[in-house]
Amino acid sequence: MAQPPVPATPSEARPRSRTPLVLGIVGGLACLGLVLLLVIGGIAGYVLLREDSGTEAGPGTSTEDGGAEGSGELVAPPGAAEDQPYLELSTSTDGPVVDVHLDFLCPHCKTFEELHGADLQEMAEAGEITLRMHPRPMLDATSSPAGYSGRAANAAVCVYAEDPAQWYAASTALFANQPEATGLPDEELVRIVEEATSLDISDCQAEGTYQPWLQDVVEPDAQQTVQGTPAVLIDGEPFSGDLAGPGAVREAVEAA
Repeated sequence: MAQPPVPATPSEARPRSRTPLVLGIVGGLACLGLVLLLVIGGIAGYVLLREDSGTEAGPGTSTEDGGAEGSGELVAPPGAAEDQPYLELSTSTDGPVVDVHLDFLCPHCKTFEELHGADLQEMAEAGEITLRMHPRPMLDATSSPAGYSGRAANAAVCVYAEDPAQWYAASTALFANQPEATGLPDEELVRIVEEATSLDISDCQAEGTYQPWLQDVVEPDAQQTVQGTPAVLIDGEPFSGDLAGPGAVREAVEAA
């Protein structure tokens, strides 16, 4: 009777191929190397981004909203302290102090300018009142793109910095050319005030010189002081008359 085949011993068994194991190790090392490269690349990219944000996005950097991004350094207008939230257009020794809060995108402020702007200018230039203007960036978020109120206010303050007497002409021109919610680009703001005042504010506007002052000093103070714009205070007391009434502000000031 035939004998059954004798099973091969382990030493006699055919050795298994080690190729899959080697390929697995090589593949694992390759994946690990790729992960390391991605991590290193991410860190390098983050560092470069941080460096770029601190250098290339400096003063005068144009933003997608068509405006200028300020340097972040708080610069007060000439003659004003850093924490002074207004521009003093006139000083009277015995007349009342009149504070006016406005926003160049506010439709009611445009009406206020049309009704009371000339009266306020006349009383200020005659030395009858101490006139303080508070140009607010209150409606920045409502324009599309955002930021128009602050940029228009910056343009007006740039004019004031060159010649305070030209504030009135610049303010009147900005309200006369008040846009819809879309706002106006900086080049147009520069053109408007230059035609009204003959002053070139292009560098001041491109750098957004006074935007930090408007955002960090003027607006926070206004939020604690008045409800909105336009707003008038006479010797610190809110005007309670009809702002839509021609001559109403002059009458209240003369009665103070």
